Amino acid sequence: MTDTSTNALFIITSATNAPYAGNADQQQAGHSAGIDASDDPAHGNSQALTAGGQSAQSYDNLLATIASINTHAPGSRIALVEYSAYPLSQPQHDALIEQVDYLMSYAGNEQIQGFDRNLGSNQAIAAFSELTCLLWFLQVGQHHDLYKPFKRVFKMSPGVQLVSALTDTVHFADRAQGRYVFPNATLAANAAGALALQFSNSYWSMDTTLVSSFIALLQEMLESMHAQNQQGQAVSVESMLYKFIDAGKIFYDLKPAIAASASK
Repeated sequence: MTDTSTNALFIITSATNAPYAGNADQQQAGHSAGIDASDDPAHGNSQALTAGGQSAQSYDNLLATIASINTHAPGSRIALVEYSAYPLSQPQHDALIEQVDYLMSYAGNEQIQGFDRNLGSNQAIAAFSELTCLLWFLQVGQHHDLYKPFKRVFKMSPGVQLVSALTDTVHFADRAQGRYVFPNATLAANAAGALALQFSNSYWSMDTTLVSSFIALLQEMLESMHAQNQQGQAVSVESMLYKFIDAGKIFYDLKPAIAASASK
């Protein structure tokens, strides 16, 4: 008999106040221009907040994602991982701490600040920062046995919203046990114009038994991205997911029960 419990941990990775923040599709696409940042995180935050209301829209998208989880996956836990060099404002932090179970912000971390100063494009900054902070969070959670109570760990991006009960999806089906669940791979053009397959990074899940091996994969992905960046090649989280995750451990969600927030 299939266990349809929504006993899940949702990890939302967000760059709420960064200049490159936006809805899930915008985060995946990235931008071509680099943004310099001061060593002072507060200075970077003031830069982001002047970007024509973009920060407000990104924050609204984040709140919408959290609300959809609470509505359609009751009983789940929510972790928010802020991965950019642009910290949450105090009002944002105070509001979010009441709505999520775990909040980790890496804005003041020297390595994250270094990505923002030194990488050549917003797409690269976002990719390196997101995977690095996700790796750190997963490692901390592993050290503290965070995943033992859960059946699945979901990864979501702000702007993605659940639109039906999680028990109605394939994520908790018998066939998904011991596997990752991704929407179908898509064909996308990279910066050089070549075609490659990639997985969406905005909504997917993994069986909790896979967390340890996924941590190792994240380390390999980051090493590969560093090599590509040094060779002047564009980096893509979505392409890394497709390249490094064993196809035999994937179950496809061909009709994801999600929607994306509309951008202003």
